[in-house]
Amino acid sequence: MTIQIDDSIRAIPKAELHVHIEGTVTPEKCRELAAKNNVTLAPDLFTPDGSAYQYNDFFHLVTSVYDNMAQSIRTKEDYEDITYDYLTRCAAENALYVEMIAWCSAGKAVGLSYPDMIEGMAAGIDRAQKDTGIIARINTTLVRHQPLDVVWEEARTIAAYNHPYIVGLDVAGGESSGDLPQYQPVFDYIQQNFGRPLGMRVHAGEAQGPENVDDAIYLLPQPTRIGHGVRSIEDKEVIHDLIDNHIVLEVCPTSNILAKIYPDYASHPLRKLKDAGVLVCLNSDDPGLFGNSLGQEYQVARDHFGFTDDELREATKVAISKAFIDTPTKSTLLKKVDASVQQGFFKPHAPAAGPHP
Repeated sequence: MTIQIDDSIRAIPKAELHVHIEGTVTPEKCRELAAKNNVTLAPDLFTPDGSAYQYNDFFHLVTSVYDNMAQSIRTKEDYEDITYDYLTRCAAENALYVEMIAWCSAGKAVGLSYPDMIEGMAAGIDRAQKDTGIIARINTTLVRHQPLDVVWEEARTIAAYNHPYIVGLDVAGGESSGDLPQYQPVFDYIQQNFGRPLGMRVHAGEAQGPENVDDAIYLLPQPTRIGHGVRSIEDKEVIHDLIDNHIVLEVCPTSNILAKIYPDYASHPLRKLKDAGVLVCLNSDDPGLFGNSLGQEYQVARDHFGFTDDELREATKVAISKAFIDTPTKSTLLKKVDASVQQGFFKPHAPAAGPHP
């Protein structure tokens, strides 16, 4: 996917709340990590020119291709590398803040512990902030479509390691109708044993309909954000509940098209959700796999959904306002968004040259 970002779009400050850390890995970075770690990748993992991942359909992309790509990520330093790589790419598109999703069992297949994975990400976050000013935090996630006893193992792993950069709790993975209420005891256990409250968000209303968003609204504590949630548009009562409870939908337009949730941007409900009064923000989901970027999603929102510059800034402010960070940091970031109206075109802060310790 190639979408040219206009200078005027690049100038708009951005924020992202929905991106899976392994899904940020580009084909180039995947090959680099595989060579470093002596990992043999599937011969058909990439397109013939090597510029993109090769896949049969969306399910194949987010399962087999994703898993094979993730085999290249082996060490704490690799997680630092991919985190730094993604955040500096975001900073070059004028992103101020990013929350990344980390599945606590992601490193298990290669023998990497959850604390090592998180510490690697934290090091990448610190280095990117030092070099570009971008701020980032981590949402830890359980994965459904696993046996519940495995989910409970993940819950115990999460509860036992409360790194300060972990700010939110999520459940992701293959969505099925009515599957959310069974995770309430798991969420309760983590919240009670983590040592401090975590922000609540869940994936819902993408592969399944608005009934899963409705279930999400009644979890405790009530999620303040829904990952995707676009099929809420199919139920007026769910729309009203989202508005009344000030719940944000983390919308990923390009991901939804690739997943064939909608056949094209013209069929996608982003504009309808926004006009109905639902709070929305823009996100890339798995940009390394999909070939998109956060900046491109802002461009898509303008080109295909008619978002004005003010509406794009509003989407950024919605994301920052609902981010799981402290109030002073939110205030500082929101002031930067407001100040951007007078500042003109953005000049990206390039990462510092030379090696890093």
